[in-house]
Amino acid sequence: MEWFFEGLGTAIITLIVGLLSGGAVGYRIGIKKTNQVNQKQKAKNNASQFQVGRDYNG
Repeated sequence: MEWFFEGLGTAIITLIVGLLSGGAVGYRIGIKKTNQVNQKQKAKNNASQFQVGRDYNG
């Protein structure tokens, strides 16, 4: 058990913790994007709709 915490075990634990924390931070950055466009659609069947306003080139 002593060898586990001397080298290889510590490296594996550090890798797992780094992947989890890096993934969580990356997820939070990806979620907080600005310029998100929310669109709602209200129409019955076989209705023609068009969009007015500015173009979005995300």
